[in-house]
Amino acid sequence: MATRKRELVYRDGKPAAVILDIAEYEELLERAEDLDDLRALRRMREHPLRFRSLSDILSECSQDDAGSVVARDARPSNTRVHRPSRSGR
Repeated sequence: MATRKRELVYRDGKPAAVILDIAEYEELLERAEDLDDLRALRRMREHPLRFRSLSDILSECSQDDAGSVVARDARPSNTRVHRPSRSGR
């Protein structure tokens, strides 16, 4: 694929814009997205995730009078979970 030479647009004798091949423009966009991803990864590595033990989480859960953990179901009572059959159909 042959790319066209970039063309500069001048205003008042100064470069104001560039005209370039669409494929080259799309490549520039992809590279910019990659750089954003790398910056985000760098920020995540500066503040690593901290995990909590299951026992710590369970100790914070509400308990009923008998001392057992009260389960909280976020699904409405009429919600059904569809599970495909084992035959793959």
